[in-house]
Amino acid sequence: MALYYEGQPSIYGGILDFSNYIFTAIFIIEAVCKIIAFGRSYLKNSWNKFDFFVVISSIFDIILGRLDAETI
Repeated sequence: MALYYEGQPSIYGGILDFSNYIFTAIFIIEAVCKIIAFGRSYLKNSWNKFDFFVVISSIFDIILGRLDAETI
């Protein structure tokens, strides 16, 4: 979010969006692997709770961004 600026070229915004999708996919894969490995004890660790929050927030951000792009 800190890399967006007023009047940026559309290709620049596309690259930022694409990198957001890539990093979100990596975080989702990491969370799924940890959930499979740790099972129910995954959410007992505070760092895993934070990671899971980041994953859910990233997914929510992508969904809201796509909905906003469709209405414009």
